[in-house]
Amino acid sequence: MSAVQDVAREERTAARLEVERLKAETKTARTYAREDARAAAKFERGQPTRSASKRKTLANEKRKLVSYADLLRMRG
Repeated sequence: MSAVQDVAREERTAARLEVERLKAETKTARTYAREDARAAAKFERGQPTRSASKRKTLANEKRKLVSYADLLRMRG
């Protein structure tokens, strides 16, 4: 076998290995992205919902620290 054929075979092998590496890298990135999305969704589900009771809390004066704007709103 000639040196030209050896070089051509090596180049084909290198190209095939590069394609396989890129496929594996893409698959890994896709897997990580999916896991990140799942983790974010799980985190969001675990967060307490923002209730509309902020105004009620101000009205009942249950909070100790009140900003000046809130004080004016409560008085006004």
